[in-house]
Amino acid sequence: MSAKVFVGEGTDPGRVREENQDATSFYRTSDDVWTLLIVCDGMGGHAGGRQAAAMASEGIGQEFANRVSSSAPLEALRDSIKVVNRKIVEHAEVNTELRGMGTTCVVLAVARNQAYVAHVGDSRVYRIRPGSVEQVTKDHSYVQRMIDSGILTPEQAEEHPDANMLMRCLGGRPDVEVDVIGPEPILAGDRYLLCSDGLWGQVNAVEIAAMSMAFSAQDAVNRLINLANERGGPDNISVQIYHQGDAHPPTGSFSPEKFTVKNFADSAQAGGSQVHEAAEKTGFRKPGVLVLGVIAVAVLGLLILAFMQYKKHEGVPAESRKPAAVEKEQVPKHDSADAASASNNGDVSSVKESKPPEPAAVKNQADADAPRAPNAANPTKASQSSPAPSAPEPTEAPKGKPSSPKPAKPQNKPEK
Repeated sequence: MSAKVFVGEGTDPGRVREENQDATSFYRTSDDVWTLLIVCDGMGGHAGGRQAAAMASEGIGQEFANRVSSSAPLEALRDSIKVVNRKIVEHAEVNTELRGMGTTCVVLAVARNQAYVAHVGDSRVYRIRPGSVEQVTKDHSYVQRMIDSGILTPEQAEEHPDANMLMRCLGGRPDVEVDVIGPEPILAGDRYLLCSDGLWGQVNAVEIAAMSMAFSAQDAVNRLINLANERGGPDNISVQIYHQGDAHPPTGSFSPEKFTVKNFADSAQAGGSQVHEAAEKTGFRKPGVLVLGVIAVAVLGLLILAFMQYKKHEGVPAESRKPAAVEKEQVPKHDSADAASASNNGDVSSVKESKPPEPAAVKNQADADAPRAPNAANPTKASQSSPAPSAPEPTEAPKGKPSSPKPAKPQNKPEK
């Protein structure tokens, strides 16, 4: 004999918005084996958001019923959501006034005392047991990524200006990544609560748990919606509660202090369940930020080094860049005896080096206008720092073809 099941659901526009773009659905397969609860939070304009949420809440259950008999439950859930997503995208392409339409979705599928969850966006599922509450899903939002990366704390994320920015939704693109979780054993008295951010943005997890355990499923739904409205009701509010079994009946006492928030991932691993998160979600991690930081420092160091090398080997001053004919000196030959005699007599002025000096580079007008090669010699500075030795009157050497300095090897730009 199957255990008793109690379900409560409700949706409300809130106190600020005139239209309700949320949608909920309760679906049972024709063989009465599977029960599905679905919450969707639409976006993209009044008409677009409402239609996207309606298409998802109505279509996912039907697609799941067509697949679950021939596919594994998690695969059937994922494929059903992907099919509905493509239908929303195609609908927006045909009806241009609805472009930008989208919706979140969260699905709880239950059969044979096992729970399966699939979701896209920031609508949530909580599992509630006596004294504890666990957030089963993890938001596909910008601030959640910053929490995962250690940039924000959960408390800081609540007040962040981009708290409503989603990283994933149905209708955003033809192929969407879907997170699926399960199977999770359902214990007698367990409550599963699904909701849009209109509830969890105003009512915290322990308050949600305390209300769900204190009252019957439908009564708890009504009270939670009222509580969110009392705190401003800035968004549409949707809530569903699934309560299985007679254990832990409603206490009638709202006592949030008796509940603590637990980490669902730890409980899931201990129970043998798996959390199948899409690869897109795990791409933004703290180690990745550290690697980018190291690369940035390395690139900056290379740029600084290249600049210092350029300044060190910078071209000659502007006044020495005019083209000029440089006459070569004829170097008279001296035998070793004359050199030794001159050296012994201390007369170094008459001794010439056996090796002639390097010829100065002569630039044409085009070279004068071009930047100086970093390794080119500076004949002006050389003649100032080393006085020329005395020598016989030089004769004019025939002027050779001006030689152009070799172009400087370009610096390789460091890759990003």
